[in-house]
Amino acid sequence: MSEALWQKYYGQPNPKYGNRVQWGMLLDINKCIGCHTCTMACKQTWTSDPGQEDMYWNSVSTQPFGKYPRKNASKNPADWDYRFSNLYQDTPKGKFPKLWQFYLARPCNHCANPACLPACPTRSIYKTEDGVVLIDQNTCEGFQNCVKACPYDKIYYNAVTKKSNKCMFCFPLLEQGREPQCVRSCVGKIRIFGNLMDPESTISKMIRDPGLGAKVYDPQTSLKATHRVINTSERRQYRPDFGTIPSVWYVPPKNVPPEEIEKYFGYAMGGLLDEPHHVEAPVKMKDI
Repeated sequence: MSEALWQKYYGQPNPKYGNRVQWGMLLDINKCIGCHTCTMACKQTWTSDPGQEDMYWNSVSTQPFGKYPRKNASKNPADWDYRFSNLYQDTPKGKFPKLWQFYLARPCNHCANPACLPACPTRSIYKTEDGVVLIDQNTCEGFQNCVKACPYDKIYYNAVTKKSNKCMFCFPLLEQGREPQCVRSCVGKIRIFGNLMDPESTISKMIRDPGLGAKVYDPQTSLKATHRVINTSERRQYRPDFGTIPSVWYVPPKNVPPEEIEKYFGYAMGGLLDEPHHVEAPVKMKDI
């Protein structure tokens, strides 16, 4: 199935935006220890300005995500205790001895068909020739349509600058031939970064052939990569049913019930949504 997905989405130039390069990422969830080193490396590099205190362009959450409710709490999220954001996250699901949980690291997916881009009334969101989705801070007017449109909740509004911010795949580092901070800093070396549209890149080979699981190094790019080991397991996208064609792929966690895997990494090969979280613009959309 991974080969079919690769051929469908990356075997030819992007039909809508024309890019012939699509930077992407493959993460082995089974090796993530939830240390948040990737999150802190990202934050210290890009989100230390006023208005970005609560922004985490790269985040790692525990699935299933648990919160400790206040006494006599209802199902209303407002009644749940969020004062200690990590204290009750590691709450396994299931019954002993068949308990399960996993850590899910998520940057922006830099989708091949991003929902945020067409939702922006000022046309400030664009896709580069390398497939990276960026927000032009000079033209963004803070309507927050992109925040509402992103089904992955990975765009943030900066109340100080009155503009939207998001993960940019560390494109200034990419221009220097370096990998994103979350990839370089990962303690478990769970991430492989590369060009999804290059059939000879390591990331493409790993997605197309789940049987590959040895030490890998990508000589096809100028990126200074390190050796990483990826488990032999099928590669999937997170919530592909949104129809945005994410460029971040995962090796799904093992020892998790198949029906639970489908909730997070279901194929959704049929009936993809054309416009996930479609948002009506509060102002007239500027011409492209």
